[in-house]
Amino acid sequence: MRRIMLIVCSFLLLAIPLGGCWNRVELNEIGIISATAVDWDKDKWIVSYQLVIPQAISAQSGSSSIGDAPVNVFSTEGKSIRKSIGNASREMSRKLYFAHNQIIVVGEAAAKKGISTILEIYMRNTDARETVSMFIAKGRARTIIEQLLPIEKIPGTAVQRLVENEEESSSLYPDMTMYRILLDLLGPGQATGIPELMIAGSNQKLNSVDALKETFTSAKIKLGKLAIISGDKLAGWLTQKEAAGAMWLANKVKRVTIQYNCSDNENTPDYSAVIVEKAKIERKIERKPDGRLLMHLSVNAQGTMLEYACSNDLEKPQPLKQEEARIAEEIKGEMEQSWQAVRNLKADIVGFGTILHRSSPKQWKELKQDWNEHFANIELDIKVKFKLARIGFSNRDFKETQKKSRS
Repeated sequence: MRRIMLIVCSFLLLAIPLGGCWNRVELNEIGIISATAVDWDKDKWIVSYQLVIPQAISAQSGSSSIGDAPVNVFSTEGKSIRKSIGNASREMSRKLYFAHNQIIVVGEAAAKKGISTILEIYMRNTDARETVSMFIAKGRARTIIEQLLPIEKIPGTAVQRLVENEEESSSLYPDMTMYRILLDLLGPGQATGIPELMIAGSNQKLNSVDALKETFTSAKIKLGKLAIISGDKLAGWLTQKEAAGAMWLANKVKRVTIQYNCSDNENTPDYSAVIVEKAKIERKIERKPDGRLLMHLSVNAQGTMLEYACSNDLEKPQPLKQEEARIAEEIKGEMEQSWQAVRNLKADIVGFGTILHRSSPKQWKELKQDWNEHFANIELDIKVKFKLARIGFSNRDFKETQKKSRS
């Protein structure tokens, strides 16, 4: 018995080294991709890659000086996206490694062609990550990933943090990962909104490290409009204000700043600002006797006064209610403006189809084949209530307080 135990233990000891790094990948054998871009030009897919240069990053980490560029961008093309990626082996000495890919930027022409091919790759390939964030760019997508950004060493990571910060601090743009896009496009509405990534400012390019040696850059990467994808193709764009209203319609508001006019004079408005800290939207849909759909939206929100430009005393009940009504009217106006834009595009990015599907499956079965047409004819019944939970340390604007201090 003891001999058998010794033999078994010997085999176990011999097996320990075999469970080590049999499938290891050496760092000097791979090319780490931090961002990709997809364009469509002359009946070909053009895939661009933002390749991380580890030596340049490690050199920068030891000092504040800026040396070599931390990334290199190159492109391949093909009749299919996967073939285009496969062609990279002809001009790269290393195997492309996509596990650290943070973002994918799709050019406008490619988005009009259809993003189904891109989604197909992420659904079928085990090395593709569903947490990659997608953006749409007007013009060539490659131009976006060529740009360097201040502070962050790797531009792909910087853009990822940009949209994450936007989603946490403001509800204007969601972080549209591959997973969220797939859920939207495979859902009842089969539509989604994807943020635009753009170069704002002058025509100065940020594709050289020399541009980062100055204390300011006249050009910068920023989030622009909201691209609307219907089916799998680009249907149109929403402005920032329309995108903000769409987040209210979709019940996706977490934290957002509202600017409103606190004066009765529309010709000379006095703009104040509040931050919405809590928001709850109840959405109910019904079918009217004439067959048309009516969506009831009941908004309850509260927030804090950030800036006040009028002379009303907010400690008094009547002026406080007046300001709350003005803020509620501003929110309602954003929702109505956004609804007109969304219904014109006939793209259900706000999830009305999902509500009908859950609340009345039979009605959904009748309407789903022509849902985009029925969606565009929905009537809205919007009711908004806003509560100022805090007004800050002062109940008046600064000028009014200053006058009162002398009296």
